[in-house]
Formats: sequence, structure tokens, C-alpha cells
Amino acid sequence: MSHFYLHNQSMLPRDTLFQISTDVSNFHNVMPEYFKSLEILDDTTSEKLVLESINFLGFHHDIKTKHVIAHPNTHQVFILNGLLKGTVFSEKYTPSSFGTDIDISIYLKLNGILKFIPFLKFLIIKKMNSVMEKFVICAENYLQSNLSK
Repeated sequence: MSHFYLHNQSMLPRDTLFQISTDVSNFHNVMPEYFKSLEILDDTTSEKLVLESINFLGFHHDIKTKHVIAHPNTHQVFILNGLLKGTVFSEKYTPSSFGTDIDISIYLKLNGILKFIPFLKFLIIKKMNSVMEKFVICAENYLQSNLSK
């Protein structure tokens, strides 16, 4: 298992960005390039069990995830099946003078054939950083488009 961190900033206030990030049922509206469909299987105040149909690294994946949400600033995503089963994303949203600092701690677990592809871990890390940067842009655009309606 590999462990690494990602950091980014958004001009959005923490509460707004956190709401967009944890509104799982709208991921396909915020980032349609990556999230094709989402089916929420179980939904409580602090946890969601979700079937996600996503595109990542040029491939289509159907995965089951558990989202644990601790308001106002922590969101954890656990991948429960597939080639990345056991991977955990721990997101923390902190107010800053710019808007919000986003820190993500990722425990990446490769399973199956992925364990035997040596450069894949670095490619995944690079792509996750790119997706995080796109998320910030998409969240800001998503908010702007909803405000103009």
C-alpha cells in the first residue's frame, strides 16, 4: 500500500465546497467527464453506500464506495471492490484567506494485475492530482452555473 498527499486551494468558502464535495448524488453533474452514474444504496446522515460508474485512466469502472461525512470539514471515501479495493481517500477542508485549503491523504492499494505494473502507481498519483485540480474548477463552475439559473 502506498500513502501520499494532495493539496489544492479553491476560492469557494469551505462550507460551499464541502457541500459540493459531499453531495454524492450530483457528482455526475459536477464532473461528468469522470462520473457517469451514481446509485446511492444506503444513505444516513453521516454515511453513504454508493455504486459508481466512473471513467479513470481511460477505462470504465463500476465500483462500490462508502462515503463517511463528518461536518463541517472531513470526507472519507473507501473503495470497497475492484482493482483498487482497500484504497482510502481522507479529505479535509480548511478555511483560508484565499477561500478553502483542500488536503487529501490517500492510501492507495493496488490489487490483481495492477500490483505487477511498476509505473502504474506514479501514473495514478499524477492522474489523481489532475482530477483534484479539475474538481476545484468544476466545483467553482458548477456553483456559478447554479447561481445564474
